[in-house]
Amino acid sequence: MSVHIESPLGFTAEFPEHTQVLEDSTAGPNTEQYGLLGDVLVTVIKDDASVQGAPQANGWAHLMSEFYREERGGSLLAEGELNLPGKAAYAVVVGYNDAGGSAKVAATVGVWENGRFIGVVVIWPSTDLSIEPRLGMLKEIMAAISVA
Repeated sequence: MSVHIESPLGFTAEFPEHTQVLEDSTAGPNTEQYGLLGDVLVTVIKDDASVQGAPQANGWAHLMSEFYREERGGSLLAEGELNLPGKAAYAVVVGYNDAGGSAKVAATVGVWENGRFIGVVVIWPSTDLSIEPRLGMLKEIMAAISVA
């Protein structure tokens, strides 16, 4: 069983059962947020006015990751193409400590699909650095999102 999402932001998603749709996104206008099991927060951002192709989607992922590297003092864990069928999805993954000192991982992903862009930020708690970054989990989340 999954949770089917048809967003007015121009994407669909098939997230796992027990996904929570957060009514009020804390990320601002043109965003939606979802809570997945394991304290995973997925923020989808419509920012297609600033991105006009796959190379710019890669640049968007780098630009968005700067917040976690510079503002949060994080370090780069991984970056690169996620190699998902039918879409270009480039991720920059950063490990950082949140304001409360808890270890977190933030993945900023620029997605170009069907001639359209969507940005995604996925944040999850890091409980075991030996398994980070969890790129398999990130790929599953990104494969569940389709730009319409």
